[in-house]
Amino acid sequence: MIGEYLQREIDVGSFPAAAWAVGSASRGIKNEGALGCAVAVPLRIRATLDTIFDVASLTKPLITATLVLQAVGDGRIALDDRFEGFTYRALLTHTSGLTAWLPLYAFPDPLQAIRDSPRESGRVYSDLNFVLLWYALERLYGDYVARARERILAPLGVDALFRPPVSLKPRIAATEWGQRWEMKMCAERKIAFDGFRQTLIWGETHDGNSHHLGGTAGNAGLFATARAVFRIAQAFVNGELVPRDLIGLGWDKPTPGSLATAMLSPSAFGHTGFTGTSVWIDGDRIFVLLTNRVHPVAAANAMQRIRGEFHRLALR
Repeated sequence: MIGEYLQREIDVGSFPAAAWAVGSASRGIKNEGALGCAVAVPLRIRATLDTIFDVASLTKPLITATLVLQAVGDGRIALDDRFEGFTYRALLTHTSGLTAWLPLYAFPDPLQAIRDSPRESGRVYSDLNFVLLWYALERLYGDYVARARERILAPLGVDALFRPPVSLKPRIAATEWGQRWEMKMCAERKIAFDGFRQTLIWGETHDGNSHHLGGTAGNAGLFATARAVFRIAQAFVNGELVPRDLIGLGWDKPTPGSLATAMLSPSAFGHTGFTGTSVWIDGDRIFVLLTNRVHPVAAANAMQRIRGEFHRLALR
């Protein structure tokens, strides 16, 4: 049923490819599959269970938040310690007041640009929170990617990585042709930048800040299969990665009335990614859906509705 539904969405052009993994934290994957074309233009490569997707903002909870919470568990930091004037708790929960988005690559000093950025009231989902956490982790451990590999990816043996080598390109789902979406966002903000990528983004992180800061900036940059995302989420909720009293921090909660999460319980937590990815955990259940909905154009589509229907079918 999940496959039939996602194939219909592929047929109407919602995304070229989809891969999914559904199951439980206690028993593992029960239902999985892959459909469509991981690359649709300028050539066609079919998606398989081994297709690696740019999971975009899933990097935030799966890697960055996990590393921060491990640092808390190891006694290196406390949640209410401050970094650049903000507590780790505020950065993890998007309550710092930092503005939602800023093209840090358009400024000579990205960290100073964050310091100088405007503040907003209330809870504001902001990539800048996790970019700051990335800076903090770099200061703590020296190399964010090496730390992620050592403490998360290698112990779990998952098919996930940062900065994929060219040899893996045939397995990777392509994303946008050029950075037209971010060009538009910069134009709306009257921020000049002449270094946008103009060709197919394939095998390198789609997110501009992550790309221009070396392939990861804490907010994006992870490439993974659906199975790998499932396994990391499973390890997180099972307490294999962080202390059990910290589970859930750094993740989103269901939004009242959301088409994507109305069918989940209030205690569920999860995250979405701009490239068309999502992972949600509801009790013992885990739902992973990866698409490349920005390929070849990052146009608006009904991903929230699609995620919701995927969750409903997975719950049956």
